[in-house]
Amino acid sequence: MSDKILEVKNLQTSFFTEEGEVKAVDDVSFSVYKGKTLGIVGESGSGKSVTSLSIMRLIPDPPGKVMKGEILYEGKDLLKLAPSEMRKIRGNEISMIFQEPMTSLNPVFTIGNQICEAIALHQKLPKNEVRAKAIEMLKLVGIPSPETRIDDYPHQLSGGMRQRVMIAMALSCDPSILIADEPTTALDVTIQAQILDLLAGLQAKVGMAMILITHDLGVVAEVADEVVVMYAGRVVEQGTVNELFKNPKHPYTKGLLNSIPTLSKDPTGKIKKKRLETIPGIVPSLLHLPQGCRFQDRCSYVIDACRGKEPDLRQVASVTGANPEMPHAIRCVRDI
Repeated sequence: MSDKILEVKNLQTSFFTEEGEVKAVDDVSFSVYKGKTLGIVGESGSGKSVTSLSIMRLIPDPPGKVMKGEILYEGKDLLKLAPSEMRKIRGNEISMIFQEPMTSLNPVFTIGNQICEAIALHQKLPKNEVRAKAIEMLKLVGIPSPETRIDDYPHQLSGGMRQRVMIAMALSCDPSILIADEPTTALDVTIQAQILDLLAGLQAKVGMAMILITHDLGVVAEVADEVVVMYAGRVVEQGTVNELFKNPKHPYTKGLLNSIPTLSKDPTGKIKKKRLETIPGIVPSLLHLPQGCRFQDRCSYVIDACRGKEPDLRQVASVTGANPEMPHAIRCVRDI
């Protein structure tokens, strides 16, 4: 059994607007294990990024606030730490790669300056060693001629190279946990594959745990060990990656899987054309959630019981073998 390094318990993060309280993350729980990758999946607005920002304690207050729950890192509740203590952990022991590298990197400083700042802040190395470590990190993430590229500005790099710089910066302090928030968004497919291979290789090399946030189940299938599926701020299904792909039980997870493009051939070898399925409708407003199941208005399996009390997260039988670290659980009244 793997060692648990991070445990999120009953996390609720709200934003207070003129119209009322928006529960962006509502009673979310999961665990992350050393050397393993947890994928958090869902559409835009499902609460994935807010969950990661809550772990890093980067929710802007106001208007946002973590209302309740625990975030236990190696037994310490991050929500109870003083700001100075949290700063020692953030970027050092728990690092994060943000969605858009062009907005995350400061355009008026060289990439070397920005990586060196993170290393100098947390590692306390002599000045000459700081630059050497930054060059080493750029080399590690596959940037050619790192000795010269270290003095480039962000606008002088392609999108894929900027994302590699963000990964170098995040890994420069040898974190125990890396949170990657849609690290391949806005990159072309070839570069996406390179970035994912890079993250998997680095994880195997340094043994860190990873939280991968994405809307792409294809990415999850390639990289993750366990999966949490979120919808409208709630966890609606969780389990190992094998279990979710072989035995999806929640209608939302089924809808996400059916919307993945696939290529298959008929007996003659001709490629079969298959129309992509879509999930009708949109994620409901978190200010005006329906009574009962939050997915009911978009669900083809809906029955009267779905419109009563919101279902609890319950365990279901596993077809790939029970896993005590991540039991298969769904938030649905039906067995489908």
